[in-house]
This record gives sequence, C-alpha cells and structure tokens, in this order.
Amino acid sequence: MSGVALVAHRGASGYAPENTLAAFERAIAMGAESMEFDVQKTRDGRLVILHDTDLKRVAGLRRKIRDCDSKELAC
Repeated sequence: MSGVALVAHRGASGYAPENTLAAFERAIAMGAESMEFDVQKTRDGRLVILHDTDLKRVAGLRRKIRDCDSKELAC
C-alpha cells in the first residue's frame, strides 16, 4: 500500500479563488499530486469549471449554468 496522496480540492482554494488558474497553479507549487474540480456545460455546449450547477453562491443569481450561454458567463 502506498502513502497518502495530496489532492487539491478545487485547486488550492484556501489560497486563491476556487477553480481558477491561480488556484491550480498554487496547488502545483504547493506539491499537489492531482486536483479535483467540477465541469458544467452551458446552453451553447461550452464547458466551464464551476462546482455549483447554478450561479447563486458565486454571483447571487438564481440561474442554472445549463441555461446560460458561455458569452453570458464570460468575465
């Protein structure tokens, strides 16, 4: 049996906003062996990295990701 694996949940989300490139890069710099993240599909078929299926927690909006076009979600 091998040792414990260091897995970054949504990147290094304690040090950078979750599921962002900054969080993923920080996790790698901190020695993470792998990362866990969630992928949602937009109405126009684009994939976005976001844990939630809606925008309530991250943007205060009661909209499902699947009901939004990728252009609506672009920052």
